[in-house]
Amino acid sequence: MAALATNHKNNETELYVIHPLDDVQEQKRSSEGLGLIELSPTVRWSLRVLRVYLIAMTGVLLYRVGEVAQLFGHHAR
Repeated sequence: MAALATNHKNNETELYVIHPLDDVQEQKRSSEGLGLIELSPTVRWSLRVLRVYLIAMTGVLLYRVGEVAQLFGHHAR
């Protein structure tokens, strides 16, 4: 959101907030020719850990859905 500030004689500032849908559109920047982002080893490691975590949680979710749908037979409880 954009904001316009105006100052008054007694040093009070009024802010006018403009909603993004009512704002004037800007020219979008092109991402052509930027290439790959260089990642530090720490960032690369944390992204790989996040990927493994998301794959594992997806597996747990699919297993639970299969269990609720009784796709794996009866389990002793």
